[in-house]
Amino acid sequence: MANLQVTPSAAAFAEWNELNLQGLYLYHTPLGTEANQAQVIDTAPIGIGATVVNNWAVYDGAGPDATLVARAQGLHIQAGNWVNSFSLVFENERFSGSTLEVMGITVETGEWAVVGGTGQFAMANGVISKKFHEQRSDGNIIELSVRAFCPVLKETRYAVTKIGPWGGMGGSPMDLTEASKRLESITVCSGMVVDSIAFSYVDFSGQKRSAGPWGGSGGNPETIQLAESEVVTEVSGTVGNFYDNTVITSIKFVTNLQTYGPWGDGQDAPFTIPVQPGSGIVGFFARAGDCLDAIGVYVRPL
Repeated sequence: MANLQVTPSAAAFAEWNELNLQGLYLYHTPLGTEANQAQVIDTAPIGIGATVVNNWAVYDGAGPDATLVARAQGLHIQAGNWVNSFSLVFENERFSGSTLEVMGITVETGEWAVVGGTGQFAMANGVISKKFHEQRSDGNIIELSVRAFCPVLKETRYAVTKIGPWGGMGGSPMDLTEASKRLESITVCSGMVVDSIAFSYVDFSGQKRSAGPWGGSGGNPETIQLAESEVVTEVSGTVGNFYDNTVITSIKFVTNLQTYGPWGDGQDAPFTIPVQPGSGIVGFFARAGDCLDAIGVYVRPL
């Protein structure tokens, strides 16, 4: 006999992230050399049962310069309507490996239901609105808009590791009040040494926040504005003596796209804060007074 139970437990989450993806274009291509679907079961005598496997490409635009964002991988079955069931597997760097699980009828218009997800979209629920965009000789292009909600899981929310700091013991401790999920910008003021650091970030509830400047008011400012898919993978620099204090005398940031800096004098003892593959630097903590005395980083899996 089956044993069916519902057991009360503490909620695994208390907040939600809203997923709002606009301007996606699905290439539904059943014909030609670029076909991205194939029929595996012919229509049965009663007119239903035909089954087609699809690997539809989804781009961030409908023009020749559009970038592949995801693939809709699954099948659709003739059951009075074409009933779709597939995983929308994201391939762009920011959401790479995350999926939305999708079900619904027809391709060209109406809505599909988002009935789950994985990775950054774990346990997602919502809808995908579809609008016909362009008829082509080998198929058509459908514009998609995704609106869904994902719970913020407790284990994901606090999966952040604190590393460091490097530098001296002067100044006062500086730290975040809310855990950072993703860096958006970094501003360094420097001259002979690193005078201060400030940065903006997005927390795990999706709120934009800022920290700093930590340090003094001197130096020339340099600002890094990180792209959507850009991740800081290494911080390095030098530590030296400045007016009898051990401070950060230069600093450099390496991302998956390029290198910024170094800023500061940079003639002293070097330090490097690398990050393991699959992780990124999402925030900083420090000691600071008249300049940046020491710096450490927050790292989380991507």
